[in-house]
Amino acid sequence: MALPASTLRAFQYGLAILALTALIGLFNATKIIGDIDRNTLLTHLHSGTLGWITMGVFGIALALFARDRATGPNLVLTALATAAYVLAFWSGNFVARAVFGVVMLATIFGWWAWVVTRAANIGYSRLTNPQLSVVLGLTTLLVGSTLGVIVQVLLATNNFKEDNGTLIGAHAFAQVAGYLVLIAAGVSEWLLTPNAGRTRAGEIQSWLLFAAGLLFAVGTLFNVVPALLIGNLFQAAGVVMVVVRLGSRVVGASWTQATGIRHAAIAIPFLVLALVLTFVLTQQFIAAGDDPSKGPGPGLFTALSHTYFVGLLTNILFATILAAGSSRIWPWADHVIFWGLNIGAASFIAVLLTVGSSAGFGPFSHPVAFTAPIMGLSVLLAIVTYQLRLGSAPAPIRATAPA
Repeated sequence: MALPASTLRAFQYGLAILALTALIGLFNATKIIGDIDRNTLLTHLHSGTLGWITMGVFGIALALFARDRATGPNLVLTALATAAYVLAFWSGNFVARAVFGVVMLATIFGWWAWVVTRAANIGYSRLTNPQLSVVLGLTTLLVGSTLGVIVQVLLATNNFKEDNGTLIGAHAFAQVAGYLVLIAAGVSEWLLTPNAGRTRAGEIQSWLLFAAGLLFAVGTLFNVVPALLIGNLFQAAGVVMVVVRLGSRVVGASWTQATGIRHAAIAIPFLVLALVLTFVLTQQFIAAGDDPSKGPGPGLFTALSHTYFVGLLTNILFATILAAGSSRIWPWADHVIFWGLNIGAASFIAVLLTVGSSAGFGPFSHPVAFTAPIMGLSVLLAIVTYQLRLGSAPAPIRATAPA
């Protein structure tokens, strides 16, 4: 699969920021410097979701929509805006978070507008299933990001009240249960079924997942329980369609061949797990009512977020990098990365669900201190390996080419 040079650059920027995510995660899991403060944890979260995942999604959007040598928004400015917003979280300065949050929101809007314009030029009835998923996914990203930036502005102006806490929940639901699921469904189909076009089943699947993300956000924001329940139903239907439509490709994938196919294939079981955990989270959220103390514990939140961010999206993005076909520097690393990432993620999630969060524990006194490093060190190996490979990609792949 030949990818435009701009797509590869987007992944290089994303991998650079991912290093910060992995290092903070390792320190937080092992507790070798004690508990990580909230600002650093928010840095860990946003460097992963924006710096790594969304930079990768922008790169995929270029591969899917940059036809006829059309170029998208400036990648350098996008990477700088993302890095600035991530560092603003680390600073703990609410004004900086609001200012750079607005800059990041404008950047996301620019990418969304470019993709929507390219989709309109192609014709929405002619979009492939992956293209439609990316259009709808970026739309949900824009909605969720707007809610998140509103929170930062309220905090910066000392106008954030207890009732505004629903904005944070709506922001999280839109970004995770809406944006990430749509992107994962579309890109996994693109990788596992490269020549797939537009099908009615794929179209229905995309709209179901899009509606689910919006319903989760609305239901959380306005405490509308029926919206949450219908969101669960729609997401379940959409995920079942993903499994049915791609199941044969997943079952037929080779787990011993060092290709991106196995990364894309193993993302589907993580998608199913994410659906189950979203059900549990929604039910606990509804049961808690207006009493946050009865809400879901941090262990479930952390397990769900890593199911989405690592098991689902990181596998999808690693699969895309491998599909680029760049030179296989350190071929031995492929197996270490694949098995380390997925065994580490699965064991980390299992510990969080059975033992709970490691907050308040000492160095290496909680089981996650022994599972998270498997995942984190595999990610660091992937960053170095893939940066070397992308930096030495052959000329035909590095040259600008139509998708």
